Amino acid sequence: MVTQMNKTAIVAIVITALILSAAVIGYSQNWFQPTTNTQPNTTQPTATPQATSSPQPTATPQATTSPEPTSTPQPTESPQPTSTPQPIVASLNLVLEIYGNANMDDKIDANDIEYVRRINNGTASTTRFADANNDGTIDQQDIDQINSIINGNATKLTLLDGNGNVITVSLPVNRIVIEYIQNAELVRVLGIENKVVGIDFAVEKLKSIYFPENADRIVSVGQLYTPDYELVLSLNPDMLLTFSNTPSAISEKASKLPGVDVVFLGLYYPNVTHPEASAFFQGILKAGYIFNKVDKATEYANWLLNLTNTIRDRTSTLTESQKQKVLLTNYPYTTSTTIKAYATLDTLGQVCILAGGANIAASLPTYFNSSSVNIDAEWIIQQNPDYIFLHTVRYTFSGVMNADPAQGMDVDDVTSIRNCLQNYTSQPMFASVNAFKNNHVYIIAGDFRNNAMGGVLGAVYLSKVLYPDLFSDWNPQTIHQEYITRFLRLNYNLDEHGVFLYPTLSINGDTVGAPNGAQ
Repeated sequence: MVTQMNKTAIVAIVITALILSAAVIGYSQNWFQPTTNTQPNTTQPTATPQATSSPQPTATPQATTSPEPTSTPQPTESPQPTSTPQPIVASLNLVLEIYGNANMDDKIDANDIEYVRRINNGTASTTRFADANNDGTIDQQDIDQINSIINGNATKLTLLDGNGNVITVSLPVNRIVIEYIQNAELVRVLGIENKVVGIDFAVEKLKSIYFPENADRIVSVGQLYTPDYELVLSLNPDMLLTFSNTPSAISEKASKLPGVDVVFLGLYYPNVTHPEASAFFQGILKAGYIFNKVDKATEYANWLLNLTNTIRDRTSTLTESQKQKVLLTNYPYTTSTTIKAYATLDTLGQVCILAGGANIAASLPTYFNSSSVNIDAEWIIQQNPDYIFLHTVRYTFSGVMNADPAQGMDVDDVTSIRNCLQNYTSQPMFASVNAFKNNHVYIIAGDFRNNAMGGVLGAVYLSKVLYPDLFSDWNPQTIHQEYITRFLRLNYNLDEHGVFLYPTLSINGDTVGAPNGAQ
């Protein structure tokens, strides 16, 4: 009996212990707590008040910046309209030469505002373009100016022109006079052709092609060197996009056009071997900011860069022994024409390098520091090039038209260029030269050097001529047509119009360099 009672007591004790243990575990695991978590009302330390900053556009990713000291009040930024989208700018390996590019990258965006704030609180160093309004002080007004540039409502823009000189232009620009082909094509790339009210002699000759929408309302103001200044002023322009590249010529035009911003963008200085380092590339991007067309300018710059990279990736595989020996020279319009070989400072000299040619002018002492070098027939025979390209200019700066060889966008008939080539290649003194023996002498259009592709078009065609197997999948006319249709937005068909290369190429039954059927 006692034993039975002891057993019962022991069991009761064990059960009680188990119940108590379960209760403890359940409490520790919140089995008996309410389903809503009520947090204790813990008082947090009061943080140092921060100055209110303007909301940044959400479309542009912000770069990670160093933490700001909480004890230093931040300058209040002007509110930004949230309805204005940020330009989508691809990363380019350059420093955009516009005041407001505080962090010295390839664009102006909200990161520049943040950088100016850091300069003001002492956590970043002053940079050349941080003083956005160029008044000598980096302050809230520079943040306001950067905001206005981003949002496209700035009334002034300070930048370096194509020669590296500081200029300030008034915005917006609604009426433009333009000089020469490069500027004419760039305004079409940017989609601002409706702003053009005046053009120079060369552009006037192509007016119906470049400006079919408003050709009858655009006035010719004469040739580039000595335009009719009174006529220019009568058009009430906001800006003259000049192609005069010397500071003295630019200053003279500015002095004779009071109230007009005379801007040299730098399109005179392309460099297809190092495009991102060129004034030409900067000029495209700067024009995007001047005319509030940043997206279009950047898209176009990246397209050009992709083409040059594609060509370079292929031609860089060539050994020196595999490279064709090339002479790039000017077409001899008269018997007294000085014959030149284009060198490294000229667009065509750079085109030769990019296209993989071995420029025979490389042996000349001034090749690396000149645009061209004077040569003669004896030297050409001695160098014995495999290919010769004769560059032509139809409409000149000075208002002269070279009728023959007829080439370019306003020519459809190859008779003139064919006759000129036959006359050139029939010279007996060149009979032993490889280029003559193998029918590798070509006349090339001025467009290969003097358009808004900055020599890239020339490299596209020449690379195919020199290395058809290396560029077996490459049709230069397809790329050329893309430029005309996508960027110039012209209703112009290369199968029907334009003479750019003679002799032409035949690619899969397509005549390349002139209209289909050209002989």
